[in-house]
Amino acid sequence: MPTSAAPPARESSPRASPEIAAETALVPAAEAAEAGDLIPPGSPLARLPVEVDVAIPVREFRLRNLLAMAPGQVIETEWTQGEDLPLAAGEVQLAWTEFEVIEKLLAVRITRLA
Repeated sequence: MPTSAAPPARESSPRASPEIAAETALVPAAEAAEAGDLIPPGSPLARLPVEVDVAIPVREFRLRNLLAMAPGQVIETEWTQGEDLPLAAGEVQLAWTEFEVIEKLLAVRITRLA
């Protein structure tokens, strides 16, 4: 009895086009890659998610302090106002940032690359 090979498996979810990805991105990528870019915006690597952290040193802050917080309460930090904060992905520092309030959201603006 002859056997036939199964057709190649296809992905069940369609990939988003670059136009759709740019619409749903929090920070849209540039339309065209500039000379010297390491990863062009249209490449699959450019769509990989990266978790980034902005850490502010807070002295003597414990879980009990977090549980006791109330809306509108201010926490004193060790970082001086106007000083840029490091933005990192894991152990790699990527940039320096500053906080900014946009409408009612707290945002981070990149001031310079590391």
